[in-house]
Amino acid sequence: MLLGEFAKQKALEMNLPVVFCLMDASGNQRYFFSMENALLVSSSVAVKKAWTAVALKMTTQQLAQEIQPGKSLYTLQNDPSLCCFGGGIPLWKGNVLLGALGVSGGSVEQDMTVARYAVTQFSQRYYSLLPK
Repeated sequence: MLLGEFAKQKALEMNLPVVFCLMDASGNQRYFFSMENALLVSSSVAVKKAWTAVALKMTTQQLAQEIQPGKSLYTLQNDPSLCCFGGGIPLWKGNVLLGALGVSGGSVEQDMTVARYAVTQFSQRYYSLLPK
């Protein structure tokens, strides 16, 4: 089962129309789907989440914490190419960055739930997508 299918499975279970984007390590979009009734804005947000996770090699949730006043990445909050809320996860094979996924369509917590579910299910069936 593909990573996107796991995301779709969880989103359907949650009755949540989401958009899912998968990028390679160079930031090129490799897979994209938009569920019926997903918000139009979710298309661009999912792409930004995936790109941000690849560009910074961290989850967008981690970035949200690191852009707070006084934190190390505070100045990045003004970068319009980045998405600073949860739903983007970098994908690893060992210490090698493979790419990232971005999920958008619900609340931050819902997007993170769908994204984490997809990564966890794929990792349990095939190989781990989490860093060592």
